[in-house]
Amino acid sequence: MKIKGSIKNLKIDTAFIVALAGTLAALGIRIYQAFSGLIDFETGFFTSENASVYVLYAILAATAVAVFGISFLAGEIPQEKMPAKKSPVVTLFAGVFAIALVISAVEQFSLFSQAYASFNPFLEEQTVMSYLMKSGALPRLGEAVCAALSAVYFIVVLINYSGIKDFDMSRLKALSLCPLFWATFRVVQRFTRTISFMNVSSLFLELFMIAFMMMFFMYLAQMSSNVNAKAISFKIFSYGLIGSMFAAVVSVPKVLLIVFNSSYRELMSNDLLECAFEPADLAFCLFTATFLMLCLSSPRIKNMTLKETEKLIAVSSEEEK
Repeated sequence: MKIKGSIKNLKIDTAFIVALAGTLAALGIRIYQAFSGLIDFETGFFTSENASVYVLYAILAATAVAVFGISFLAGEIPQEKMPAKKSPVVTLFAGVFAIALVISAVEQFSLFSQAYASFNPFLEEQTVMSYLMKSGALPRLGEAVCAALSAVYFIVVLINYSGIKDFDMSRLKALSLCPLFWATFRVVQRFTRTISFMNVSSLFLELFMIAFMMMFFMYLAQMSSNVNAKAISFKIFSYGLIGSMFAAVVSVPKVLLIVFNSSYRELMSNDLLECAFEPADLAFCLFTATFLMLCLSSPRIKNMTLKETEKLIAVSSEEEK
């Protein structure tokens, strides 16, 4: 297709402006929903129909389509390589993300241990593996392990962009896939929850957040490990910005509720929230946004058409053979 990269004067920077505007608009509506009683804190479901529900989904959908479209059509994009420039901001949020992942690993392993200890072979008419899978405990174990390994990966990113030491990120091929596996286990674990398709709210947004998170991590792994990293820059930008938008909409209202709503804090302290605040969501938003901003400082290259991309990949495959 010649449409890809066809608008020479369209800058990838515009995607950031659109993503920021859409995120702020969606955040305003989501915060209103959180503090107006429109959301049942325990289940995360909407309690009644409201025009803001449709407006929220329309803004999120329009922003996602616009960001992807701009990234797809932009004439020039940053190269598909990890930025060489050092950044104290990226260093900071890589560290924050690593800490959040460690917290997630500890929490998920604790929940897995509780579920495993509660299994009674004399009362349950199923095997321990079947019980752990249906209860969501087994995905929690996978999430805990991958979160811990992902924390190691982002510590390496922290060291690399702090200027302490230059790492050859392409050597961390296996480790670079851990964030993708972590997000995958999060999706599996969420599908073990009860869902109402009529009143769905928090879980719906979380699923979209994790879906774009997975796609961003997949292409980030390709870029950092330099494996088939051909014409993927527009995907990294579009999926990363969209994932950051959903992460902000999911996490920021929960932070405000923790600070300003005593009922929410009580439910959280008693572990009664189906969609509780997870620090890793906010950390992902902050890291991804700052990392992509750093990528803008990389040299710009032509945003190749799909045919040019396919030809380049075919040539690279032949050379590898």
